[in-house]
Amino acid sequence: MAVDEPPLVILPFMAHGDLATFLRDPDKTLTRRDLLTFGRDIARGMAYLSDLKFVHRDLAARNCMLDDTLTVKVADFGLSRDIYEREYYSSGDKRAKLPVKWMAIESLTEGIYSTKTDVWSYGVVLWEIWTRGVIPYPDVDNMDVTEYLLQGRRLRKPRHCQEALYQTMLRCWSSEPEDRPTFSELVAEMEAILSRTSSDLTPDDHVLMQQPAVYVTSPTEEQTPCASASKRQLD
Repeated sequence: MAVDEPPLVILPFMAHGDLATFLRDPDKTLTRRDLLTFGRDIARGMAYLSDLKFVHRDLAARNCMLDDTLTVKVADFGLSRDIYEREYYSSGDKRAKLPVKWMAIESLTEGIYSTKTDVWSYGVVLWEIWTRGVIPYPDVDNMDVTEYLLQGRRLRKPRHCQEALYQTMLRCWSSEPEDRPTFSELVAEMEAILSRTSSDLTPDDHVLMQQPAVYVTSPTEEQTPCASASKRQLD
């Protein structure tokens, strides 16, 4: 390559494309263990990045890729930042287009990004996985997401989602960053849930396999409050 030519990046071929598109395909047969394995793979990838002091800032199913063995790889570092010298990254450009439905409260209100805001996004990715690609907060406008979260409300539990997994999601969405788990803890939690999940097909598996998306509870039902919502933010 000549000196004046732009640099090239060689990436492995991801045979099954991005995770969001894969999840939404009604022709893909997926079981509970498949979905849990996707979540575990992403937690492992994010644990690796957090150990290297990287903040992704745009973790979402659309930015995760599947190889030919259906192993999920975290990808798309367009918004990532190396924070060896800082514990968080604060963006001053308020005009930038931001993935608000995947963002933590402090990112939306203060423009602060850290590994703990990536943990919040990871919880949203788990929700995406378990709904087979439904856009988060389907009944909330982008402009209203911040106020919705400040009221202590969170994404509702997807149908057929284990209670233990939903509790993991809620911990990721704690209002206070220090109350959220680390990615190493999330890897352990996902592996524990996987170990308790039978490889035998269940009625829930058949529902997951037959539907392009498993929708959440009705929008008319009460919204899910987050037990750890900050009183300071709600007053």
